Amino acid sequence: MAQMRTLLLGLIGPTLAFVSVPALAQVQPGPQRIVGYYTSWSIYARNYHVPDIPAERVTHINYAFANLQNGLIVLGDPYADIDRFYPGDCWDPGCLRGAFHQLQIKKQQHPHLKTLISIGGWTWSGGFSDAVLTAASRQAFATSIVDFVVLYEFDGADVDWEYPVSGGLASNVTRPEDKQNYTLFLAELRQQLDARSQITGKDYLLTIAAPCNPAVIDNYEVELIHPLLDWINLMSYDLHGPWGDPVTGHNAPIYADPQDPSPEPMRSTFNTANAVDIYLARGVPSDKLHIGMPFYGRGFAGVQGGNQGEYGTYTSPSSPGTWQNGVHDYYDLAANYVNVNGYTRHWNDTSRVPWLHNASQGVFISYDDERSIREKAWFAQANDLGGAMFWEFSGDRNHELLAVVDTVMRQQPALRMPVREVSASSPVSVDLKFEGQDGRGGRIYALIASMSGTWPGWPLAGDVLPLNEDWLSTASLQSANGSLFQQNIGMLDPNGTATATINLAGVAPLPPALVGLRINLAGWVFAAPGALQGEPTNAVDLFIGS
Repeated sequence: MAQMRTLLLGLIGPTLAFVSVPALAQVQPGPQRIVGYYTSWSIYARNYHVPDIPAERVTHINYAFANLQNGLIVLGDPYADIDRFYPGDCWDPGCLRGAFHQLQIKKQQHPHLKTLISIGGWTWSGGFSDAVLTAASRQAFATSIVDFVVLYEFDGADVDWEYPVSGGLASNVTRPEDKQNYTLFLAELRQQLDARSQITGKDYLLTIAAPCNPAVIDNYEVELIHPLLDWINLMSYDLHGPWGDPVTGHNAPIYADPQDPSPEPMRSTFNTANAVDIYLARGVPSDKLHIGMPFYGRGFAGVQGGNQGEYGTYTSPSSPGTWQNGVHDYYDLAANYVNVNGYTRHWNDTSRVPWLHNASQGVFISYDDERSIREKAWFAQANDLGGAMFWEFSGDRNHELLAVVDTVMRQQPALRMPVREVSASSPVSVDLKFEGQDGRGGRIYALIASMSGTWPGWPLAGDVLPLNEDWLSTASLQSANGSLFQQNIGMLDPNGTATATINLAGVAPLPPALVGLRINLAGWVFAAPGALQGEPTNAVDLFIGS
């Protein structure tokens, strides 16, 4: 730590002494979106209501779900949606009550907030295939959605069809032509929303929830639908669970784990990073992709073998869960499972997610905690994605996970690097972009590299730089603005941005021993000249391939 401080002060102290840096300004929300699902059934046993939502920490709320019947959108739960009485509601004929009215109040209190009605979901996707079957049915279905959005003052629609062509509940009606009909329906809905905008003067959003299983993605015309959408929410969770998977596995891994004994393609493709790569390869702009974050865990019972229960055999879902077998809300796990009551927390350093194991009870629970959620937010920042989505508010009723997402994605400066892997035999020059956001223009920054992980990092004055000190971090500081580390120490422009470069092409080929490892990078934005106080960026992972 002392060495690091000496290096920083020695390298940039003279620069800081002659640069006038603005005083700290209030941080404004950045461009990335944070979309949270709120479920209608939260008002019952969960006792979590729309007024409980910390609206200042999200940009959009997706209300789940509206149903579809006879080819038209209908209320999913009329009592929860429009009838339940809250203090201040009226009983006069025509008065709107329930969660829909509370969402309207939330938007009045938080003008930045937008709301969307989510249609379908796992349970109510059985009617989609019929609803989009013909031009006439698509037109009628779309008209009903637009009328619904306008009537209840939503800002758009989120289509959650699980899934076209195949998948979902066994009782769902599906057809091979769902693939094309879904595209035609979204085009019709987009056209009708835009036409209604001409009347109301209000822009309406259109989004979808989309799968991460490559075989299911193939049932979407991704190249054709993304221009119709404002963004795509990737359901990058439920990738493994106690429903017939060969072994216990992780609910929402960021990266594939070669040690996973699951058969291919499950082992390599059921992870967030692979799903993002698929959508990007099919033409989706990065700012139209949101990764999904689960505020719950998946539990397995009858677990034997494996690594502390990881990749072991199992017999059934864990029982009891928080509200149903095999499903554990994060707040429940934090209070009653993590390193208590016989459960021990473990960490998969490859997939970047934790798990819990109770050896005496034979239980394995894959979940996300503050550390893994932070790394997922870092992933979204590093890859210049549009933001993140999570399921769902009541699972994190103390808002511990959401606070991490909000802090990383909307309050701290960002470091972007869309390239995630370089070849050791023919490495390339990699560019990184600092985005300081409002209030940080003209400040000094430093970009530092490490090979020893992204947690917990260096505690500095004001925060923690998410890197650990090692030979590479020392080299990156000593080589400031040299041939290998270019512009890695400098000043943000008046808009709070800057570009740095790691010129790995200049040291090609890389040592074969580095293949399979990752270079971690992060930045520090100084608050004022001559001091270490400042703020970290997200961490960035650059993998070294063969």
